[in-house]
Amino acid sequence: MKNIVTICLAVFTFIVAQDTTASVSQEPQLPGWGIYVGGAFGSATSVDDLPDGHSIESRLIAPNIGVSKGMFLGGVPLIVGAGYHPRGYTYEFDNPFTGSKTEVETQVNMLDVWASVPYPIGDRAILQAGFLLGTCLGGTQKTDDEEEDIDDIEGELDYGIMLGGGFAITEQIGVNVGYYIGLAEFDEMMKFNGLIFNLGYNF
Repeated sequence: MKNIVTICLAVFTFIVAQDTTASVSQEPQLPGWGIYVGGAFGSATSVDDLPDGHSIESRLIAPNIGVSKGMFLGGVPLIVGAGYHPRGYTYEFDNPFTGSKTEVETQVNMLDVWASVPYPIGDRAILQAGFLLGTCLGGTQKTDDEEEDIDDIEGELDYGIMLGGGFAITEQIGVNVGYYIGLAEFDEMMKFNGLIFNLGYNF
Protein backbone atom coordinates (compact mmCIF):
# COMPACT_ATOMS: atom_id res chain seq x y z
CA MET A 1 0.00 0.00 0.00
CA LYS A 2 2.91 2.39 0.71
CA ASN A 3 4.21 1.76 -2.84
CA ILE A 4 0.80 2.59 -4.31
CA VAL A 5 0.42 5.85 -2.36
CA THR A 6 3.99 6.94 -3.12
CA ILE A 7 3.63 6.33 -6.86
CA CYS A 8 0.29 8.14 -7.10
CA LEU A 9 1.46 11.18 -5.10
CA ALA A 10 4.70 11.44 -7.08
CA VAL A 11 2.91 11.33 -10.44
CA PHE A 12 0.24 13.84 -9.39
CA THR A 13 2.82 16.29 -8.00
CA PHE A 14 4.95 15.98 -11.15
CA ILE A 15 2.01 16.56 -13.50
CA VAL A 16 0.70 19.60 -11.61
CA ALA A 17 4.17 21.15 -11.38
CA GLN A 18 4.75 20.77 -15.11
CA ASP A 19 1.28 22.03 -15.94
CA THR A 20 1.88 25.31 -14.11
CA THR A 21 5.19 26.02 -15.90
CA ALA A 22 4.49 24.85 -19.48
CA SER A 23 4.43 27.54 -22.13
CA VAL A 24 1.25 27.91 -24.16
CA SER A 25 3.28 28.67 -27.28
CA GLN A 26 5.14 25.35 -27.33
CA GLU A 27 4.61 22.94 -30.20
CA PRO A 28 3.36 20.40 -30.99
CA GLN A 29 -0.06 20.78 -29.41
CA LEU A 30 -0.52 18.22 -26.64
CA PRO A 31 -3.77 16.98 -25.07
CA GLY A 32 -4.89 18.24 -21.68
CA TRP A 33 -6.25 16.06 -18.91
CA GLY A 34 -8.00 12.94 -20.17
CA ILE A 35 -9.46 9.60 -19.17
CA TYR A 36 -9.31 6.28 -20.99
CA VAL A 37 -10.85 2.83 -20.78
CA GLY A 38 -10.04 -0.33 -22.70
CA GLY A 39 -8.53 -3.77 -22.39
CA ALA A 40 -5.70 -6.01 -23.50
CA PHE A 41 -4.91 -9.36 -25.01
CA GLY A 42 -2.45 -10.32 -22.31
CA SER A 43 0.23 -12.97 -22.41
CA ALA A 44 3.64 -13.73 -20.91
CA THR A 45 6.90 -15.53 -21.51
CA SER A 46 8.35 -17.91 -18.98
CA VAL A 47 11.74 -17.14 -17.48
CA ASP A 48 12.53 -20.88 -17.55
CA ASP A 49 11.87 -23.37 -20.34
CA LEU A 50 8.42 -24.92 -20.13
CA PRO A 51 8.03 -28.72 -19.93
CA ASP A 52 6.76 -30.59 -22.97
CA GLY A 53 3.00 -30.27 -23.34
CA HIS A 54 2.91 -26.95 -21.46
CA SER A 55 2.24 -23.58 -23.12
CA ILE A 56 1.29 -19.98 -22.36
CA GLU A 57 -1.57 -18.50 -24.38
CA SER A 58 -3.01 -14.98 -24.59
CA ARG A 59 -6.36 -14.04 -23.11
CA LEU A 60 -8.63 -11.01 -23.12
CA ILE A 61 -8.33 -8.92 -19.96
CA ALA A 62 -10.44 -5.90 -19.02
CA PRO A 63 -10.83 -3.21 -17.99
CA ASN A 64 -7.85 -0.93 -18.40
CA ILE A 65 -8.79 2.45 -16.95
CA GLY A 66 -6.80 5.55 -16.10
CA VAL A 67 -6.04 9.25 -16.50
CA SER A 68 -3.55 10.99 -18.80
CA LYS A 69 -2.02 14.43 -19.38
CA GLY A 70 0.12 16.01 -22.09
CA MET A 71 3.10 18.12 -20.99
CA PHE A 72 6.57 19.32 -21.93
CA LEU A 73 9.67 18.32 -19.97
CA GLY A 74 12.76 20.27 -20.97
CA GLY A 75 11.20 20.93 -24.36
CA VAL A 76 10.42 17.24 -24.91
CA PRO A 77 6.72 16.48 -25.49
CA LEU A 78 5.33 13.78 -23.20
CA ILE A 79 2.02 12.12 -22.50
CA VAL A 80 1.99 10.76 -18.96
CA GLY A 81 -0.62 8.84 -17.05
CA ALA A 82 -1.59 6.50 -14.26
CA GLY A 83 -4.15 3.74 -14.12
CA TYR A 84 -5.33 0.24 -13.37
CA HIS A 85 -3.95 -2.17 -15.98
CA PRO A 86 -4.30 -5.88 -15.20
CA ARG A 87 -1.89 -8.37 -16.77
CA GLY A 88 -2.66 -11.99 -17.46
CA TYR A 89 -2.33 -15.16 -19.49
CA THR A 90 -3.67 -18.68 -19.84
CA TYR A 91 -1.41 -21.56 -18.86
CA GLU A 92 -2.22 -24.83 -20.64
CA PHE A 93 -0.83 -28.27 -19.90
CA ASP A 94 -1.61 -31.92 -20.59
CA ASN A 95 -3.32 -33.32 -17.53
CA PRO A 96 -2.22 -36.95 -17.00
CA PHE A 97 -5.21 -37.61 -14.73
CA THR A 98 -7.91 -36.55 -17.20
CA GLY A 99 -6.07 -37.20 -20.46
CA SER A 100 -7.02 -33.73 -21.71
CA LYS A 101 -5.65 -30.20 -21.52
CA THR A 102 -6.16 -28.15 -18.37
CA GLU A 103 -6.31 -24.37 -18.56
CA VAL A 104 -5.33 -22.07 -15.70
CA GLU A 105 -6.33 -18.43 -16.24
CA THR A 106 -4.14 -15.99 -14.32
CA GLN A 107 -4.89 -12.31 -13.78
CA VAL A 108 -2.49 -9.95 -12.02
CA ASN A 109 -3.96 -6.59 -11.00
CA MET A 110 -1.52 -3.70 -11.42
CA LEU A 111 -1.47 0.02 -10.64
CA ASP A 112 0.81 1.67 -13.20
CA VAL A 113 2.39 5.00 -14.03
CA TRP A 114 3.63 5.58 -17.57
CA ALA A 115 5.09 8.13 -19.93
CA SER A 116 5.37 8.16 -23.72
CA VAL A 117 6.87 10.43 -26.37
CA PRO A 118 4.38 11.17 -29.19
CA TYR A 119 5.43 11.65 -32.80
CA PRO A 120 2.72 13.25 -34.95
CA ILE A 121 1.79 11.79 -38.33
CA GLY A 122 -0.50 14.23 -40.06
CA ASP A 123 -3.22 16.07 -38.19
CA ARG A 124 -4.93 13.14 -36.49
CA ALA A 125 -2.46 10.28 -35.92
CA ILE A 126 0.58 9.81 -33.69
CA LEU A 127 3.18 7.15 -33.02
CA GLN A 128 4.25 6.63 -29.40
CA ALA A 129 7.10 4.99 -27.50
CA GLY A 130 7.37 4.98 -23.75
CA PHE A 131 7.99 3.30 -20.41
CA LEU A 132 5.67 1.84 -17.79
CA LEU A 133 6.20 1.04 -14.09
CA GLY A 134 3.65 -0.68 -11.87
CA THR A 135 3.07 -2.26 -8.49
CA CYS A 136 0.91 -5.34 -7.93
CA LEU A 137 -2.39 -5.18 -6.05
CA GLY A 138 -2.92 -8.94 -6.01
CA GLY A 139 -4.39 -11.39 -8.47
CA THR A 140 -6.49 -14.47 -9.16
CA GLN A 141 -6.11 -17.90 -10.72
CA LYS A 142 -9.06 -19.73 -12.23
CA THR A 143 -9.19 -23.43 -13.13
CA ASP A 144 -12.50 -24.66 -14.56
CA ASP A 145 -15.08 -23.11 -12.22
CA GLU A 146 -12.75 -22.68 -9.23
CA GLU A 147 -11.09 -19.32 -8.57
CA GLU A 148 -8.64 -18.45 -5.84
CA ASP A 149 -6.81 -15.27 -4.83
CA ILE A 150 -3.06 -14.85 -5.20
CA ASP A 151 -1.92 -12.84 -2.20
CA ASP A 152 1.83 -13.44 -2.08
CA ILE A 153 2.50 -11.24 -5.14
CA GLU A 154 1.18 -7.98 -3.64
CA GLY A 155 3.79 -5.25 -3.92
CA GLU A 156 5.73 -6.96 -6.72
CA LEU A 157 6.98 -4.52 -9.36
CA ASP A 158 6.66 -4.77 -13.12
CA TYR A 159 8.16 -2.50 -15.74
CA GLY A 160 8.63 -2.45 -19.48
CA ILE A 161 8.38 -0.50 -22.72
CA MET A 162 5.33 0.44 -24.78
CA LEU A 163 5.16 0.92 -28.55
CA GLY A 164 2.03 2.01 -30.37
CA GLY A 165 -0.03 4.73 -31.90
CA GLY A 166 -3.20 6.73 -31.64
CA PHE A 167 -5.84 8.27 -33.86
CA ALA A 168 -8.07 11.24 -33.05
CA ILE A 169 -11.69 10.58 -34.02
CA THR A 170 -12.70 14.08 -32.89
CA GLU A 171 -10.91 16.84 -30.97
CA GLN A 172 -11.80 15.13 -27.71
CA ILE A 173 -12.18 11.42 -28.53
CA GLY A 174 -9.42 9.13 -29.73
CA VAL A 175 -8.37 5.49 -29.93
CA ASN A 176 -4.99 4.05 -29.01
CA VAL A 177 -3.40 0.69 -29.76
CA GLY A 178 -0.03 -0.49 -28.53
CA TYR A 179 2.14 -3.41 -27.51
CA TYR A 180 3.64 -3.82 -24.05
CA ILE A 181 6.97 -5.64 -23.64
CA GLY A 182 7.71 -6.50 -20.02
CA LEU A 183 11.32 -6.35 -18.90
CA ALA A 184 10.90 -7.41 -15.27
CA GLU A 185 10.95 -11.05 -14.17
CA PHE A 186 7.68 -10.85 -12.28
CA ASP A 187 7.75 -13.09 -9.19
CA GLU A 188 10.93 -14.55 -10.77
CA MET A 189 8.69 -16.53 -13.12
CA MET A 190 7.19 -14.52 -15.99
CA LYS A 191 7.72 -11.52 -18.23
CA PHE A 192 4.40 -9.98 -19.22
CA ASN A 193 3.52 -8.76 -22.70
CA GLY A 194 0.37 -8.01 -24.62
CA LEU A 195 -1.62 -5.99 -27.13
CA ILE A 196 -3.28 -2.98 -25.48
CA PHE A 197 -6.24 -0.96 -26.80
CA ASN A 198 -8.32 1.85 -25.35
CA LEU A 199 -10.74 4.67 -26.05
CA GLY A 200 -9.81 8.05 -24.60
CA TYR A 201 -11.58 11.32 -23.87
CA ASN A 202 -9.68 14.61 -23.42
CA PHE A 203 -11.26 17.43 -21.46
